Amino acid sequence: MSSCSSSNVSLFATCVVNHIYPEVGLSTAKVLEHFSCQVSVEQNQTCCGQPFFNSGFRSEARKLAEKVIETYKDVPGDIVVPSGSCVSMIRNHYRELIDSNHPLKAEAEKLADRTFEFTEYIYELVQNDELLSKDDNNLSDRNLPDVVYHESCHLHRELGLGEAPKTILDKLSNINVIDLEQAEVCCGFGGTFAVKYSEISAAMMNEKVDLIEKSGADIVTSCDSSCLMNIDGGIRNRGISVKSKHISELLYEAISESCNQ
Repeated sequence: MSSCSSSNVSLFATCVVNHIYPEVGLSTAKVLEHFSCQVSVEQNQTCCGQPFFNSGFRSEARKLAEKVIETYKDVPGDIVVPSGSCVSMIRNHYRELIDSNHPLKAEAEKLADRTFEFTEYIYELVQNDELLSKDDNNLSDRNLPDVVYHESCHLHRELGLGEAPKTILDKLSNINVIDLEQAEVCCGFGGTFAVKYSEISAAMMNEKVDLIEKSGADIVTSCDSSCLMNIDGGIRNRGISVKSKHISELLYEAISESCNQ
């Protein structure tokens, strides 16, 4: 992993970000640029293949994996993704789809080694950024929004990234982080799981929304837009005044606020 100072970084936007939450892609790029990354986007990037893979269509998933590998094999630098689930697909499951006899095996391994989840990539950089150093003495008179953090399953369980996003949130001077009960419990989305087992998915989502409402939070955040899309649907159905924001949006807001002071 590069330290990002003037390093090349290619933003892999993900399907959900590209088609539903483009603001997450923009905030991710802006934060990376704040840390002196030279950000680019491959115009012909496509789905990582996770929906096919999770549904058992391995041949179709392999075709998409091959396309992703071909797209990025000549792209310099690291690939940063604002989604733990897509990173897990590329880092972990491409190794299952592209076996040792496959002509793209070496390229698949290289891609896996230089693909990073957003908070994983910027963790050390945020730690050392003076703009994001929270000064508790200057926060006592500010009416900050209360924020709860939902831990995405793939991020926590498949990538082992439990502390990076929490540490980043704790540093931000524009929010007050409060505890969410069962933050690590699945929200019920799971991609195609929400379609195949809609009643179970809805029950899990409603339990998550119950706990968010109980917390009294103003904002719920996460590292995966797909989780937030699912949770936000439940929030809207109930008419609760809780906003959902990707962690990159909160980070970009904190940076912008600090720069304007």
